[in-house]
Amino acid sequence: MEIVTAPHLAVRNEWLALHREPPLQPELPIIDAHHHLWDRQTGRYLTHEFSDDIQTSGHRVFSSVYVQCRSMLRREGPETLKPLGEIEFASGIAAMFASGHYANALGCEAIIGGLSLLAGDAMQPAIESALALSGGRLRGMRNPLAWHPDPRVTSSPVTPPAGLALSDPFRRGAACLAQNGLSLDVWVYHTQLDEIAELARHIPTLQIVLDHCGGPVGVGPYSERDPAMFQQWRSSMRHLAELPNVCVKISGFGMTVRGFPFAMAETPPDSQMLAQAWQPWFETIIALFGAERCMFASNFPVDKGMFSYGVFWNACKRLAQQASPDEQAQLFWRTAATCYRITSVENINDQ
Repeated sequence: MEIVTAPHLAVRNEWLALHREPPLQPELPIIDAHHHLWDRQTGRYLTHEFSDDIQTSGHRVFSSVYVQCRSMLRREGPETLKPLGEIEFASGIAAMFASGHYANALGCEAIIGGLSLLAGDAMQPAIESALALSGGRLRGMRNPLAWHPDPRVTSSPVTPPAGLALSDPFRRGAACLAQNGLSLDVWVYHTQLDEIAELARHIPTLQIVLDHCGGPVGVGPYSERDPAMFQQWRSSMRHLAELPNVCVKISGFGMTVRGFPFAMAETPPDSQMLAQAWQPWFETIIALFGAERCMFASNFPVDKGMFSYGVFWNACKRLAQQASPDEQAQLFWRTAATCYRITSVENINDQ
């Protein structure tokens, strides 16, 4: 068991069980484009827990993307190589799912690792090791980037220095990813989006995946309903949308840094409540990027402190109910399949 302190809501299964919903459009294929797995003193979320969420939800989740969260880092060896342990761990979980014994899904079919880009050009040998350890599943990297001067704005046990994405070593490491056909997932706050736009312009061959709607902050000096914050976020997102090498994950609504109050209620939210609260963000992102550059993702178990897996996907389906069948396919699986080169889509019939 790992000892990790993270500013996430505790998962209260008894509270979540107070509200259940049958799945909407249960036949719609889904790739969960962003989730984590861990065994920590604050809770366990591994193969059985993830597969149970998929099965009990009733939704047709057929594949998933594992994203680094500092799980199972190597205990010994150089610091720069310790993240190889997480890639090896995720690949092992993927092999378990591939056996067919878990939820009829290919969990962790794509893996986003955590090798430090600050190694610059020197990270090439580590990338080659990561590719080998992943069993061909490695698709990109993610490093801690979310930074804010206000200490009330926090979302990770790791606080990076300010402006890390603009540093020369990080840029060289990002270029090394592009040279190896790997993408870069980024989790930043809305106040940092212009830095990501500059990085995207600097390396146009690098596929950048913007996590969690671009990180609009609703705590500390901001409010979830702050018009000024929304305008600042939308303006920066508009600039990012002009860059073809950037796509967006519609996710992260259950993170405490977003400021939604649902976890404080006596009963968990239903999907209609969630969709109504998320709609302004969803509509703005779709208007700017188009469905072909957007993908839904659960961010479980982080977001599980606020809503259940089944309710989350129902909320997403409510958000997309006015979209065409082709746009729904983009949002729920096709964009993720294209971005992360997920091959199991060959077996999917979305008609």
